[in-house]
Amino acid sequence: MVAAPLGPRATGSDSRGERLNKLRILLLALAYACFWALFVLFPYPSNVVPESYTSYDAAPVFASSVVTLVTMALSGGVLVALRDGLAERVAGSTMAVVGSGAALLACGAALIVSAHIGAIPLWLMVAYPAIMAIYGVVAAVALAGASRRLSSRDNAVVLALSLFLSFLIGEAIVALTDPLPTGEISNPLMPALGGVFLVILGRLGRSDSEPPSPPRPASSLSGRAAALAAAILLCYLLGSGAFMSLSSVARGETWFSDGWIHCAIALGLYPAFCLCAFAAWRQGRAGYPWLGFFILCIACLYCTALLYAPLAVLCRALILSSRPMAIMLLWVAVQEGMRARGLPWWQPAVVAPMLTVAVDCAIHAIGLVGLPSAQMDSVVNAVMLVTAFVMTLGMLWFVRLRLDGTDPARSGYLAGAIDVSAVIAALADEHGLSEREGEVLGLLYRGNTQKKIAERLFLSVNSIQTYAKSLYRKLGVHSRQELIDMVNEAVDKGDRAR
Repeated sequence: MVAAPLGPRATGSDSRGERLNKLRILLLALAYACFWALFVLFPYPSNVVPESYTSYDAAPVFASSVVTLVTMALSGGVLVALRDGLAERVAGSTMAVVGSGAALLACGAALIVSAHIGAIPLWLMVAYPAIMAIYGVVAAVALAGASRRLSSRDNAVVLALSLFLSFLIGEAIVALTDPLPTGEISNPLMPALGGVFLVILGRLGRSDSEPPSPPRPASSLSGRAAALAAAILLCYLLGSGAFMSLSSVARGETWFSDGWIHCAIALGLYPAFCLCAFAAWRQGRAGYPWLGFFILCIACLYCTALLYAPLAVLCRALILSSRPMAIMLLWVAVQEGMRARGLPWWQPAVVAPMLTVAVDCAIHAIGLVGLPSAQMDSVVNAVMLVTAFVMTLGMLWFVRLRLDGTDPARSGYLAGAIDVSAVIAALADEHGLSEREGEVLGLLYRGNTQKKIAERLFLSVNSIQTYAKSLYRKLGVHSRQELIDMVNEAVDKGDRAR
């Protein structure tokens, strides 16, 4: 009599936990959606430097990119100096997001008012990109921390959905704010909106009644393949960014306001990516269309270099739609590559944005030369053709590695070539190792001493010894040689399974 109601209550609790998890996934996708805007929007509100916003003036944009890059590097240096403790506090606290987001909004409002009056202080022009960079680092670490609660396949769906949501949110903000006297204010409104989603996500907390997070499957890329993918994507960002910023037919275009052709391409590309990620999710794996996207990017650069004069509108629309996706995949590639090297979880969240901003600095440095339009178009053509050729070589090497993330995994490991990092990740999941224990496992297998591991992970030797004892116990081994034999046996099984 007493036990009968327990079943429904337990079911209700499970259902509530599932709903909370879905809500977290949606909020995380919305936060990522606003985060991408940091890298695709003009670096100032539209009325601050109107001559650069409507056409192109390299000096203020280059200066803003340099300030952003230097500030990000300094922020990353502080995180490294204070080791994992500060990153964990930033990821788990809403105050850092609220404080940096409020400072960003206040500085943005001051810029807009100063521009309306007609006198913008120089210190305000410098302070805004610096605050934007600090907010970007805080948001990136918070996003990476929140993503750790999800499996890799859930994260793939979140990132795919974030691109589609980002486009919809950006178009809505432009439509609502463009009639205002200040013009459209996607920057700083959209990045700050991402902070709101992060705060709500943090306030949800994590109840004890929820089921534990699903185990993280093996990475979709090995360390070498991830580094190669990142290099290919950086080449594309360089070539496409040179066209969008420097060519005479594309200057002044922004992601959210380029006509119906751009909207049609975006509304075809992003939902297709979402369907790809969801189809892979149903098969129990993370789905990123690495090879397909590389082919699209290479074709886009070649077509733009050869046809952009007669087909300028189409070329702009293709690049505007594909660049945010390239930035998102760069984020994934850097995470996969640095995870394979056993680096702390938060470092990719700092490195990936810095790489994107560094490419922007290189592009605007070319713009500082001040060549006539005809000569600059020739330079842009050359940059696009060279980057497309380098990307083609990189893609062929990538295919040779047979580590395309869209291939289904077999027996918990990667299809194609067996990657030791993937095997170690699968073993860690199978035996319930924590993320840090998995990192120590990989470094021990690769022959690092405990002192070297401590230096690499910015921990004490005593902490490494504690992690080593714990993972030995969970794996059921008693020495490093037994650990190495266990990993090698798993690799052999993977080879035979192929």
